[in-house]
Amino acid sequence: MDDLDMSSTGTRQRLVVGAMTGTSMDGIDVASVRIIGCGLGVEVQLIQHVSVGLGSLSADLRRAAEQTPMTAEEFSRLALGLGKLHAAAIADLIEPGEAIDLITVHGQTIVHQPPVSWQLINPTPIARRFACPVMYDLRQADLAAGGQGAPITPLADWVLYRHAEHRRVIVNLGGFCNVTVLPTAASIDPLEHIEGFDVCACNHVLDGVARKVLDQPFDTDGRAAGAGKSNAELTLQLQGLLTDQSADGRSLGTGDELSSWIETQSASLSPNDLLATVVGAIAGTIAGRVNTFEPDEVVLAGGGVMNRALVMRIKSICEAPVKMSDELGIPAAAREALAMAVLGVLCADGIPITLPQITGCSIPAPLSGRWCMPPGTAAPVVGTSEQNR
Repeated sequence: MDDLDMSSTGTRQRLVVGAMTGTSMDGIDVASVRIIGCGLGVEVQLIQHVSVGLGSLSADLRRAAEQTPMTAEEFSRLALGLGKLHAAAIADLIEPGEAIDLITVHGQTIVHQPPVSWQLINPTPIARRFACPVMYDLRQADLAAGGQGAPITPLADWVLYRHAEHRRVIVNLGGFCNVTVLPTAASIDPLEHIEGFDVCACNHVLDGVARKVLDQPFDTDGRAAGAGKSNAELTLQLQGLLTDQSADGRSLGTGDELSSWIETQSASLSPNDLLATVVGAIAGTIAGRVNTFEPDEVVLAGGGVMNRALVMRIKSICEAPVKMSDELGIPAAAREALAMAVLGVLCADGIPITLPQITGCSIPAPLSGRWCMPPGTAAPVVGTSEQNR
């Protein structure tokens, strides 16, 4: 990494790539970004974003996440294959010969039961192919410090979405829905007032039902749900289960996908009506939590924004105006990849990426992430959080 890379105005610029594969296991999102400046004051400019499927790795990754016994060789091959797939996806974004300063990869979560969490990936093929440092394994330092290791994106959300006058709630509609509550940028000690938490299973339930009753990986555009009619009794039952998931303030993970509920209820209604019921329960749970914060704006991001029925239902229940992340210049599908790029830069600049009031880690929060350095590359110079905050 070139610490002397400056623009004509003397401001440091870095080309950074972020990559995310979420618990929904629907693919890898990769974003290339230009980072201008250092620390929490960076400006983030999206250059390009791409999503690629997991291909032949998908079935085995799902088996691993479902805790199906696998051999050490199988895990090793999965990690290597995922690293190679990331490298190929990143290559689609970058011009041949273009120098990357840093790549941050999240890896595939195959278990999350704090203090145990595993984001599977072998970063070595990435570092070798692009001859730059690769940051990975971002949750372990927080877990070791007594935290939940999640949600991990609130500080990145602050960098990407903060507004001088508006209190925003960022809603990520992923495998699990998580929320970041952002104070106004003009407030006193704003970082201490950022809130973040997991709400409930989201795409895990929607996609699980779609696989069961539609024999499809997901309900495309929410068409089946939009054509159905929700069942009031079953909606209340499911909403009760979803609400209970975040009642104790823990981060959600392995075992919270509501697989048994999906199996039990798969024949209780027609496919369309069951999906409409699931949409109603998830939207009601999310909007109910969001409304308690009385935000000025609600911003939706994540793969769930593709489900139009879910988005429409959330908009109808939320009391504040609801915007898509795209309206703020951040494509909803790219939000998590962008967040990974930002978190990697913050790590490189010596800023802890988790917040004690959110994850429960000890104070001060630990520096996070592990580095994979290509041959002949010097380790980056890391500053201190006091210098950069």
